[in-house]
Parts: sequence; structure tokens; C-alpha cells
Amino acid sequence: MHLFLTGKVQIGKTTVVDKTIARLGVTPGGFRTYFGEDRRAPHHFLYMSSAARPRSFAPDHAVAEFRLGADGAPTACQLLPRFVELGLHCLEDAQRHPMLLMDECGRLEQRLPAFRQRVLELLDGSTPILGVVREDAMDWLEEIRRHPGVQLIPVTVENRDRLPEELAAYFMDLLEQTKNRKEKWE
Repeated sequence: MHLFLTGKVQIGKTTVVDKTIARLGVTPGGFRTYFGEDRRAPHHFLYMSSAARPRSFAPDHAVAEFRLGADGAPTACQLLPRFVELGLHCLEDAQRHPMLLMDECGRLEQRLPAFRQRVLELLDGSTPILGVVREDAMDWLEEIRRHPGVQLIPVTVENRDRLPEELAAYFMDLLEQTKNRKEKWE
């Protein structure tokens, strides 16, 4: 079963993910998307990198460009061509890793059919996935939420501090089972 965290913006979903991965002591495959320190600036970017690498704020990791209006609300978002290229690259060697990270699946990918298709293919696979899915009502996000291999875990103020330990225990069991199956067939 793949576990996907969901919850309000800034509730701590990525913090739960980071603490869970640290407890597991594994290098996951997959991707991370994140904003830089300029998130509230009138002009800022969304970045993406492999989950196996540190976050990078270099221009070649920028995958979407945002502009804010005078009221501070986003007025335009432009997906950069490298979103699909970098996203697919992060997912291409997924089976080499003991588990996958997908942080975060959101509304921007609605316009990226090749990337969405690869995520859904991986959900059909056996490599364990820890992901984050936005609460937005979109067909693409509903496909993740309704996938038979996905369990949604709401992150709340009340549970976010205990979730990393619980999630790590769940994935440790899965990773041990996978390791034992591989050893049996070698």
C-alpha cells in the first residue's frame, strides 16, 4: 500500500515526509517540489529535484514561474518546459530505489499528461511510495486518491508530530519484506 499525505497548505506535510525519510535511513527515488525563500515575492519559482538529492534552487531546477498581483494573490503561472523533462527524469530509475517519494502531486501536473501517466504507472507497481497530494478537486488528483493501492493519511496539528514514527514503522516493515523476497529468489 502506498501512503499519501494530505492536508491544509503549510500544515507540515513535507516536514512529516522529511522526518520519516530520516528515520528510515534510506535514499528514496522520486521527486520533490518546493519553493525558495522568495515564495512571497511578486516573482518566484517552483523548483523540482530528485528525492535522492538535496534541494536545488538553481535555474535548471525551476519548473514553474509565478507572478503575484498587487493584492498578493497569484495572477499567472507559467509551466516551464523542463517540468516534464526533469519530472520524468526523477521517476525514470524509480525501481533502483527501495522506495519512492512524490512530494508533491498538485494542480500544475493537470497539464502534463506524460508526467501524470508515469506517476499512475508507478502507483500500479510494487515499490513503496510515500507521497503528498494536494486537497484540490481535480481529476488527476482524484485518480491518485481513488487508486486502489493508495491510502490517504490526513496531516493535522494533532497528529503531525507522531506521524513520522508511525510512517517509518510502516515502511520499515514493507522494506524488510521486499528485501526478504529478493534474497529468497537470489
